[in-house]
Amino acid sequence: MASLRSRLVARHARAFCRSCLGRWGLSFAPRILGKPPARPQTICRAEATKVMGRRAMEGKSATERLAHWVRDFEASNVDAAVRERLKLSVLDAIGCAFLARGSEATGPIIAAQGDLGPGGPCTIIGGAEPAPVTAAVLLNATLIRALDFNDHLAMDPNDGVRLGGHPSDVLAVALAVGEWRGRTGAEVLEAVLMGYEIFGRAQKLLGRDHCWDHVTVHGLTAPAIAGKLMGLNVDALADALSLGAAHGTTPGAVRRGALSTAKFLAGPMVLQAGTTAALLAAHGATGPRTVFEEPEKGLGRQVYAGADMADLSAPLTGRPMVEGVTIKAYPGLDTSQAPIAAVLEARKALGGPVDEIAALTLTLTDSPMVLRQVEDAALKNPTNRETADHSLTYLAAIALLEGEVTEAQYARAPWEDPRVKDMMGRITMEMDPAWEARAPGAYPCTARITTRSGAEYQAEIAYAPGHARNPMEPGDVVAKFRRSVAGQLDEARAAEIISKVAAMDELPTLRPLMEALAG
Repeated sequence: MASLRSRLVARHARAFCRSCLGRWGLSFAPRILGKPPARPQTICRAEATKVMGRRAMEGKSATERLAHWVRDFEASNVDAAVRERLKLSVLDAIGCAFLARGSEATGPIIAAQGDLGPGGPCTIIGGAEPAPVTAAVLLNATLIRALDFNDHLAMDPNDGVRLGGHPSDVLAVALAVGEWRGRTGAEVLEAVLMGYEIFGRAQKLLGRDHCWDHVTVHGLTAPAIAGKLMGLNVDALADALSLGAAHGTTPGAVRRGALSTAKFLAGPMVLQAGTTAALLAAHGATGPRTVFEEPEKGLGRQVYAGADMADLSAPLTGRPMVEGVTIKAYPGLDTSQAPIAAVLEARKALGGPVDEIAALTLTLTDSPMVLRQVEDAALKNPTNRETADHSLTYLAAIALLEGEVTEAQYARAPWEDPRVKDMMGRITMEMDPAWEARAPGAYPCTARITTRSGAEYQAEIAYAPGHARNPMEPGDVVAKFRRSVAGQLDEARAAEIISKVAAMDELPTLRPLMEALAG
């Protein structure tokens, strides 16, 4: 039997190596999982570059070093196949935004558009009225993020360290500032790629054993993207980054207990503040350059405790963070993707009426994040959509009862249905430490159905569909986009957006794409 590694390599190759089929038909050839392609003198040259870079930056603060890195970042230093992969995340995020326009969850935020400032140069996805730059960042980031369906950063592709969070949130900044400043599609893609890299590096430095939410890192991603697209000089960039970092810290409470709108608004609000920081810095506003280094009250002590912030601005010599991204198959948190897939497979094996199910057991990896979710009492009995899409018991129960998990499984508050509540009560979750060695960097699951007669049906998912180690084929991402926009756009307009995103790096300005995105 082929090893897991060989199967994953074959899957990855099947997903991307289609050199003769044209644009997204599909001309991808990214690195296959495992060792990146050999490069002459990669190790020596990378180490030498890192040492020289650090010497040149001696005496400069973390935000000053990052400002130089942002100024010098060029997408041309990254494989073309990686840039093509990024376009899939861009298309996916746009699809999620259109889908969210039809959700009750985003209603209050969309309704507030008029109060956020009249008019402006920026398009709101699916909206008829333009908005000011910072309002567009807030609104579009909310639409992208609201349904917990946009991509998430599964791991650092270089060492497999598990990460998290939603890097495609940053697209809202790039679209707003890029449209406002008349940047080319290639420049906007470059800024997004840079944002993904900062997001992943900062997430890794932030760690997960603390009281801060992962959106804290957008205090760096937003001013970096906005500042680069605005053409800020290094000093202004350093001030923008310092201001953004100082105002980006967000407590983990936004994602605990009975969840509120703050769960998906947290990131957009930090992105909006970070964009504001760049706008202010452009006019001469200054920031606390030693915001990380201050010995008692700096972020290096209070938030990024023990982290070597020099890693944030290290040369890009390995695999870019976008290669560690997962594009979700189901609307729900990242830890739910494999459990949902496993339950659906076990249900298929059952083949009979679900009324005969006596119990469902989910065997999960014992990572701290999963343990927190399993032990959170509010998640076991969700009372709103925000909590439901973070509830493993709800998502497993609805997958078992209805045979799918889509936005339709949230539309009518089914968590209040006695039948759903009854099924949730039959679910047991247990931890298996062995999963970590078998599926590192993932949130795997074994689902075991036990019927009233004692028969058992089991399915095991190591890497969920769409995971960085089990990626969707580009055609699957396009199909997800079409499903997401089906209630908002006709087929011709959907095809137009797909075409423009695929050719985004060839657009002289964002205008053609943004016109297609407008309501």
